[in-house]
Amino acid sequence: MKHNMGRQEKLIRLTGGLILFIIGWLVLKGYAVFVSEIAAATVAGLILAFVGAIVFLTGIFSWCPLNALIKHNSCEACKVGETHRHLPV
Repeated sequence: MKHNMGRQEKLIRLTGGLILFIIGWLVLKGYAVFVSEIAAATVAGLILAFVGAIVFLTGIFSWCPLNALIKHNSCEACKVGETHRHLPV
């Protein structure tokens, strides 16, 4: 699979996605309630967990559909057409 993100972007996505997912999970469990309404907290927790999971998965696969859509590629080796193997972080 072709990659469109470099090592730094991948690390940021893995870290940020994991943090968002954990915050969303904590909101769903009722440990971190930022909103007084239970229904609003549930929706907020689901949204945070979902967005965190998507961001984390794009970091794992080093490919982001939004980056592809806007033709953004932060992988230095891919930019120069170099044959390389994408290693995990």
